[in-house]
Amino acid sequence: MADADRNTLLPSHATPRERSIGGANAAVTDADTDLIRRAGSPDIEEVPAAYLPARAEAVSVDVWDPLWPDDIKRATIKAAPEVHRHKGTVYAVKTALSALKIDAEVIEWWQEAPRGVPYAFTVKARARARLYDGPLLDPRLIKVAYTSVLRAKPLSRAFDIVIGAGFGDTLGLAPVMVAKVPLRRGVVPRPATGTQDTLGLAPVMVARVPIRRGVAPLPATETHAALAFALAFTARTRIAHAVVPILPT
Repeated sequence: MADADRNTLLPSHATPRERSIGGANAAVTDADTDLIRRAGSPDIEEVPAAYLPARAEAVSVDVWDPLWPDDIKRATIKAAPEVHRHKGTVYAVKTALSALKIDAEVIEWWQEAPRGVPYAFTVKARARARLYDGPLLDPRLIKVAYTSVLRAKPLSRAFDIVIGAGFGDTLGLAPVMVAKVPLRRGVVPRPATGTQDTLGLAPVMVARVPIRRGVAPLPATETHAALAFALAFTARTRIAHAVVPILPT
């Protein structure tokens, strides 16, 4: 306070309130102007990590987790305006997932053979990077991918999502456990075991659980992918009437 008094232009008989205002103004001039510039920079790569949540809120990022790596957070912030501009389109769904380093193919009902449920679509996704510590296809990643599609899709559309682990173009989707959940009043999933081939590499297990009205958890199933690459998960979920399943955490 002595330094502030020495540099002030206030008279010696200034009131305590005037001295407090003068001290506050002095503190403003001591602010780190470079930090302020970087925190508000249009280049997201310049923004300090501590300010990323505020920048995400500023562009209305739909899905956010503070546990993500910084590069995923920055990519999500960059993609948010584009997702909002094209919301309700295939492009918006793919852009939202791409920011999470998830490659996606969207197949409309009329593109399936035979034709699928009218006005529904299927998302076939490959995760290329870990969002969390642990296996590549962590249950939290599945929940994030599902929620991202839910927020970007047309409101009236139901969808299936199948998520696999991507290990490069030559392997495509890794063999994984699949849970198919179309919804019924709060039942506990009972896997009806069946097998199918994925890319001719190995069979995968399929669980089908009907659900309607209510919320039911996805089966907490997991298995090692073929060739012992990593633990792998797949969730396939058809949602109607804005019913959101709660995934295991």
